Amino acid sequence: MIYKNRSLNMIHKGFLGIIILLILLTGNVSQVYATSDWDTALEDINALHDNYIDSQEVIQLDNLKIKKLRKQNNDDLKSVKAKLNTIDQILLSRLKTEAELIQQKHSSLLKQYSTLSKQSAAAKKTNDTKAVTIFDLKRNKLKPAATAARAEVKAKTEALTAARKQTATKTKPTKDILTLVTTLKKQIVAENKKLANAQQSRSEADKLYKAAIKQGDAISAATEMKLSYQQMDKIKTMQKNLYELEQRIAVALRSAESKLPQ
Repeated sequence: MIYKNRSLNMIHKGFLGIIILLILLTGNVSQVYATSDWDTALEDINALHDNYIDSQEVIQLDNLKIKKLRKQNNDDLKSVKAKLNTIDQILLSRLKTEAELIQQKHSSLLKQYSTLSKQSAAAKKTNDTKAVTIFDLKRNKLKPAATAARAEVKAKTEALTAARKQTATKTKPTKDILTLVTTLKKQIVAENKKLANAQQSRSEADKLYKAAIKQGDAISAATEMKLSYQQMDKIKTMQKNLYELEQRIAVALRSAESKLPQ
């Protein structure tokens, strides 16, 4: 019986030793894997770091290029529009003033003549022949003057309309190009919205990257660094698109300037 108990104790001790050994081995393996992942992350950061910094510098330089060209384009656009507004401005202003003055000059006469016509028509509907006669006499007395006044007003109005059409024809080539510029600017607005989203995502990843560095967490730092770098690639592409759009606007504005009437 004593021998049997000793045998069982030896077996239990054997199993216990095996379990302890397995625990120790498992712990060592986990530690090896953890260390390996941390080292790999550190290697990834080291490999990407130079490109990461270079991308930041490229984005900053491209942003300055875009801002500089955009400011120039905005100034040029303002200049072209200002010159457009001066085309035939003296002539159009004079004709507009003349048309307004002639209308004011004859306003009272034409209003009186129109009122008499309406009164005569109303009297005819009620068969008031006496009133019709009086209204017709007064109206017909004014008719020659009213006819001449209407002719003057019509002539001045038509002169203004013709001058406006002529100016519109002369300025159409430039205005058509400015319409294209407006379309390009709408594309820039849309691209800027996408750029803002990418910049926000990149900023968030960059904050997490820096926070992971402070915590000594190479694995998280590598992950966030890669995410930030991916967003920077998108940002560079969008900035390239924006610069190309601004270049197209610059070319269009030079063409618009050249087509302005002399």
